Amino acid sequence: MADQRQPFGSDFVFGLPAVGAPSVRPTDGAVAYVSTTVDAETLESSSHVQMAPFEGGQARRLTAGPRDGAPRWSPDGSRLAFRRRAEEDGPSQLWLLPSDGGEAAQLTDLPGGVTDYAWAPDGQTIYCLSDVDPSRDEEHDGPDWPRTREAHEIYYRGDTIGWRGETRTHVFRVDVASGSHEQLTNGDFNHRSLTVSPDGERLAFVSDRSPRRFLRAPWGGELCVMPATGGRVRRLVWDTGAAGGTAWSPDGSEIAFVGMSDDNAWQHFVYLAHADTGDCRRLTDDAVEPQAGFFPIAAAPAVAWHGDRIVFAADARASSGIYSVDRDGELRAERANEEILGALAASPDGRRLAFVASTLDRPGEVTTLDLDGDSGAVLTSSAAEYLAVHAIGRTERFTVEREGVEIECWLVFPPGFDESRRYPLVLEVHGGPNGFFGNGFSPLHQVIACAGNLVLYTNPRGSTTYGEAFTSAVFEDWGGEDSRDLLAAVDAVCERPYVDADRLGVHGYSYGGFMSSWLIGHNQRFRAAAIGAPVTNLLSMYGQTDIAASFGEQQWGGLPQGRLEHYLERSPLMYVDAIETPVLLQHG
Repeated sequence: MADQRQPFGSDFVFGLPAVGAPSVRPTDGAVAYVSTTVDAETLESSSHVQMAPFEGGQARRLTAGPRDGAPRWSPDGSRLAFRRRAEEDGPSQLWLLPSDGGEAAQLTDLPGGVTDYAWAPDGQTIYCLSDVDPSRDEEHDGPDWPRTREAHEIYYRGDTIGWRGETRTHVFRVDVASGSHEQLTNGDFNHRSLTVSPDGERLAFVSDRSPRRFLRAPWGGELCVMPATGGRVRRLVWDTGAAGGTAWSPDGSEIAFVGMSDDNAWQHFVYLAHADTGDCRRLTDDAVEPQAGFFPIAAAPAVAWHGDRIVFAADARASSGIYSVDRDGELRAERANEEILGALAASPDGRRLAFVASTLDRPGEVTTLDLDGDSGAVLTSSAAEYLAVHAIGRTERFTVEREGVEIECWLVFPPGFDESRRYPLVLEVHGGPNGFFGNGFSPLHQVIACAGNLVLYTNPRGSTTYGEAFTSAVFEDWGGEDSRDLLAAVDAVCERPYVDADRLGVHGYSYGGFMSSWLIGHNQRFRAAAIGAPVTNLLSMYGQTDIAASFGEQQWGGLPQGRLEHYLERSPLMYVDAIETPVLLQHG
């Protein structure tokens, strides 16, 4: 019997709630999380906080919204803090909600809002990060404020953030009883990934304090510590870049964090640093890629201590898992399935975990895991209602070998696929180049497939989760081996009888936009291209984007003045006269 459901379509934006940002209550493991929907009429998103039992059961709504997020339980579980943006264009402030019921009350009123925060162990203080802009006038957004702006540094605006100017993110201490606050850090520095020591005496965070910080990407930095009352910030680790996910050991003597070996690396590792001496050692190898978030778009997942083991989320060969490692580097998979995990949160003892998990045929749902009892549950079913009336295409996972290297690929079939027919094929290219496609649900791929196309996506050389050598293979070679890997996958799929090789399309965003531009400038096999936010001129990209100049120096082998020929040779713009493919250019 034919499937009577409608194909999965772009209306999923309105019909498929997104869940995320879980927080585990210390007392009983109850999980607070955020549910976000988009209104089909106004096109505005709305988010609120819900709560469900750790083992599953009826969820209940905790906050009214419409712009609530980042819930975190107090150490004794008696209160829930969360961020609320009262005005659509205003900053997010901290609010507190009693866990036994009652009305939420606003705690902070910081001019720069609250971008991140952490409870002190005694529950009487919250440390938070807030933006401080010395150049911002009180009438900044008023009718008489000049429309022109003057930038004094390279990183003057950020993706999802907008204009930053000379804004710096600093550490503040907030008294929970009164709401009074005190700024603890100053200077020309930014701070993130804030954590408080078990005794409440010290803070750890990531801060870029190098002389080259204005040329480095915003996700760079080093592990730093300072007294919880304020004072001198001490750069704890000097030769290892910290990306996020900081966690104090139970006795406060050590700090675990996710970092990189140097500025020119994209492979992440779990490190352990002594909180006093700064002695640091690496605990993991490149068999796994610990998740570090992607500042400022995605916050770093939690790193937690469970006894003598450090618990973290990591990706390996296009799938995610929960792993733990001890001080000797003994790695153990606590949960490793063909799925994609994110937004890991943990109870204070690291035993109970909550995260968002998705598979190729199921969107992300809040899920729990008890490390001692090996129990847990899928707490949400946010996609059930929409998928009950919308059909999705099945996804086949396979590999293509090229010059002794296995390239992982996926092919999405349209619902009701008939192998006696011939279908158009769309090649999807991920961003990065050091990103990856994984074994999780992709709404975009389903929308394209459900419109009657086959969708091919791959992880060519340069993708992460396959080890450091595979990831770094793309350095100084954009448009080289990476493009040949992609075309090898296209060639392999085009041999199938149901693929119409005369109707090929290509689409990608960011680096995927670069590659889409590059491919159509070097062959005529694609009949259409949708190119999103592309890099078409490496020279103009250098120093003029929100990922700063250091990104180009790393990826393209040095400064433009010393690598001018290479910059131009690898710019798709130089081959525009060879393009015959119709192009839909997407920007934003």
